[in-house]
Amino acid sequence: MLISLIAAIRRYARYRSELASMSQLDDRLLRDIGISRADLANSAPRYTGRRPYP
Repeated sequence: MLISLIAAIRRYARYRSELASMSQLDDRLLRDIGISRADLANSAPRYTGRRPYP
């Protein structure tokens, strides 16, 4: 149980880090890769190759 909790916390931290990185991209670059700012929360795990949270 503790191990799965730690794994979930680590996944969430990676997700937040990826989301922060993608949030720094300008609108033109986001449009070039086919996403909008509204889609960032759902797109962060997909474009970085990681599993979505949780």
